[in-house]
Amino acid sequence: MSELDALNGICKEINAEGGVTENHKGRLSAAFGPRFTKAWEALEQGRVKKYIFKPSGRIIWIVVGKERDYLVMPAAEFCSCEDFYFKFDRGHLCYHIIAQKLAEATGQFDLIEDSDHLYEILIREWKRIPL
Repeated sequence: MSELDALNGICKEINAEGGVTENHKGRLSAAFGPRFTKAWEALEQGRVKKYIFKPSGRIIWIVVGKERDYLVMPAAEFCSCEDFYFKFDRGHLCYHIIAQKLAEATGQFDLIEDSDHLYEILIREWKRIPL
């Protein structure tokens, strides 16, 4: 079973059961090790953000990391972090994707609604690669 399949399965259980159990945490820790720990910290610290732009309804997920904000696109299983670029092709999920999926399953994220005219400005900033 791939990491993505394992994460999606556990998130589906969390959603259906209405919360995270110790069993879920144990399985996530066994599957992802320190990446789960970092993802859980991001959740607890309120660093997962869901932006909804109006009136278009575009949705962007951001995980605030140590160095910058990371753009996560769950439908494409994409993250703008370096870990994603170097390891995703080997089935390795970065902690930002893990955090986003857990946030969505638990409803534990900051919801930010902005107007469409800010979308282009913000997306350019989130896609910018620091020097």
